Amino acid sequence: MKTSFFQYPVTLFALLILLCISSNKIHAHNPHDMVFGLGISPNYATDKTLFLSTDAEATSDQYTNILRSSDGGATWIRLPNGLDNVFADISIRVSPNYGTDNTVFATTKGDGVYQSVDQGNSWQLSNTGLFNLKVKELTIAKLGNNDYVVFLTTMNGQLYRRSRTETTWTRVQNSTLGIQLVAVSPSFTTDLTAITVNKTGNLQKSTDGGFTWNSIGNIAGTTFHDIAMSGGNPKEVFLATADGIYYSNNTGATFTLKPANLPLEAINNVSLSPNYLTDRTVFCTSLTKAVYKSTDGGDSWTYHASGAAVTGQTAALEEFSELQVSNTFSADQTVFLSAYDGLFISKDGGITWAQKQTRRNLLTGVALSPNFINDQSVIATTYFGGGIYTSTDRGATWTMDRTGWPVPNSLSLPMSAFDVNFSQNQSGSPTAVASRNTGHIGFSNDFGQNWTTKFIPKITEISPFAVYINAFVLSPTFETDREIYLGTRSHGILQTLDGGNSWRWLRGVPTTSHIVSLAISPNYANDRTAFAANRAGKVWRTTDGGNSWLQSLRFDSITLRGLPGQQHLSIAVSPQFATDKLVFIGTSNGLYRSKNGGNVWTTMTQNHIGPGNAIHQVEFSPNFSNDRLIFVNVHGKGLYKITLNNQGNIATSKNIGTSLLQENIQFTEFRLSPGFALDATILGVARDSTYISNDGGLTWTLAGKVEW
Repeated sequence: MKTSFFQYPVTLFALLILLCISSNKIHAHNPHDMVFGLGISPNYATDKTLFLSTDAEATSDQYTNILRSSDGGATWIRLPNGLDNVFADISIRVSPNYGTDNTVFATTKGDGVYQSVDQGNSWQLSNTGLFNLKVKELTIAKLGNNDYVVFLTTMNGQLYRRSRTETTWTRVQNSTLGIQLVAVSPSFTTDLTAITVNKTGNLQKSTDGGFTWNSIGNIAGTTFHDIAMSGGNPKEVFLATADGIYYSNNTGATFTLKPANLPLEAINNVSLSPNYLTDRTVFCTSLTKAVYKSTDGGDSWTYHASGAAVTGQTAALEEFSELQVSNTFSADQTVFLSAYDGLFISKDGGITWAQKQTRRNLLTGVALSPNFINDQSVIATTYFGGGIYTSTDRGATWTMDRTGWPVPNSLSLPMSAFDVNFSQNQSGSPTAVASRNTGHIGFSNDFGQNWTTKFIPKITEISPFAVYINAFVLSPTFETDREIYLGTRSHGILQTLDGGNSWRWLRGVPTTSHIVSLAISPNYANDRTAFAANRAGKVWRTTDGGNSWLQSLRFDSITLRGLPGQQHLSIAVSPQFATDKLVFIGTSNGLYRSKNGGNVWTTMTQNHIGPGNAIHQVEFSPNFSNDRLIFVNVHGKGLYKITLNNQGNIATSKNIGTSLLQENIQFTEFRLSPGFALDATILGVARDSTYISNDGGLTWTLAGKVEW
């Protein structure tokens, strides 16, 4: 009897739960190019330097990255060194003296404040004095030729102050006032003026640099989203609110609502020209429209379409995250809009706009041929690029091979692929398997030159969404049993027993959180054991080939860092699992080990991999029975080469990723040669480049670059 595509029914109750969660934040459009925060050099007209925060480069939901561009957004590099954050939504601010002090601040909603004094090439936490690490906003006021004052508000409404030379934050307002927004005078050097707005609409003003504050007015009955202040005396203040723009021409003592010709919806960003007193130029965005420009101080507005779309895949206020005007606006006429839809820049005063891509041709996966020592063959997958690439010289040169790979509806769109792996028990040419995020899985028997792809139809009984693939794992005996497990966004785990012709939903694992990691026993043919983890920080195990799954309650008691739904777990199973039952799981709060197949978990307490560290990836050496090596990629801190003793404890440990971090390189993914015992080769990918070590990670060289 032919196996149906969907073998197990789902209850109406489960379907209702799925429909209820469908409004939760999910990833943006393809290509994903979301920008959470934006920092601009005060000397942008000459140095063209930008910083932004964006989602992780891997497909399995890792941690927010910071990128830097020195050419106005044409090209970008990642800045990972020391950035060990686990909370998402980083905001960025650049020192007003960046040209001389190279200082950048990055704030998070849980990790506090990171500071860099070398243009973002390395980061250090700067949280001394903070009682709350959930930072809402950071504002910098220039003070004199080489000094400045930093104001910081927390999510619970506290206000902190710190000068350039200080290393400790001083709390100047406690949470009872509920401070929401801070604006500083453009002429802070001479007038020392700052204004705050609290959650009830009360405004306070300081004229001594933020040490003391006096109440100056109140706007009740609305919600506040942004604030901007002019120079001069008295000062003009603009408040972006749920009811439109409120305006004051007396430094916030009184306000009037300026409806003008803006849409009847919330205004979420407002920004003034640095030359406002002469050019009267103001910019703003509403919940659904970006960008509006006024040249008469907000009395009338003209809409100039930026091209940033409302994706519907994040909170309404997060669609357009920041609107900023270049500090050198009079010279370069540049305006910046960061959005969930990408980064948009105008070079003619906000009239015409262009999008700057930050994620073109990102490498998302890499696989080495089982006979890598002899054939030197590698396959790589890319996101927002050419799709599949192959190399026959250890990653030095790459050919775009995608014959048979699914073409997007629009031929102008890139051909994304998400992950790739080789079967291990072939008698001839090994089967390569690759996935595309939108429900495609492909098979190649000629090292990726030609592909046969199979589409996984939408399974409405489980979820109204398409089947999005986060991860997959092949059976160690795939060539004979044809088994594959898929980890998905909203369909839990799917399994095929016939090489992708039909699929079944594996009950027992919730579909309400992305499955981000899968691992399988090398002795699967006998023990039928596999593991799965989701980004809610939960772990499951099957010991009957996927028919039933049990959650690891012992692991559930482990405290993970980050918000629920923002956890990244990486599972690795020992090549000797049949005898040692050794499993590792990398988490947002360190590396955990089980020596009995996942029944009991213990934390590895070493400083570099223990609690407080975020682990990207864990890999066993293929020669583990002899060399006892594991490799652990630690977020913001490097790649560790660890030797275990026979009890599974750490005998030696060395950071072999230090030189890479110093060059702003941290791997999205790395693989060890199947012949590691003989060639000691490790291949890693980061953004659009591949790096290789031929001595077990002691030294690294750039292998090649994947170009589309």
